[in-house]
Amino acid sequence: MAASNAAERIGVVVVRVWIEQPPGTGLRARITAQELGDGEQTSQAAKSIDAIVDNVRAWLEEFVNR
Repeated sequence: MAASNAAERIGVVVVRVWIEQPPGTGLRARITAQELGDGEQTSQAAKSIDAIVDNVRAWLEEFVNR
């Protein structure tokens, strides 16, 4: 790996997932993300696997392209 003068950037994504009660009423998630050091934290809710994946993918794409 080549050395870089750029500051290391670190991001964190936490996905909290639960099944709504009664059973069969659906999956729920809270996605919390933050790029460490900038202080801005985002939080989104999702109701399906696809929505969770889409949300995490969008955050990662934004993180990489900053």
